[in-house]
Amino acid sequence: MDQEAKIKEFFERARKGVLKHLDAKGGSLSLGDLHDYSLKTYLIQHQRFSLMMESFVNEGLATYNNSTDEVVITDKGKEFIA
Repeated sequence: MDQEAKIKEFFERARKGVLKHLDAKGGSLSLGDLHDYSLKTYLIQHQRFSLMMESFVNEGLATYNNSTDEVVITDKGKEFIA
């Protein structure tokens, strides 16, 4: 497996892990709390975390409310991690 494939595989594991954490915390966390978790657990820093969040929202796996700074897992997100 080449380096790029390894990076993609790790990122997918991290995405699932972050969504599992979100679900385990009741399905809702602040963006900051979710970012801290991804940084401490997967070493995902700001730019990659932004890409992760964009992928969650674009794929319908989570929603983000800018006014409340809240990330919420969706039913589709729960199916993704099952």
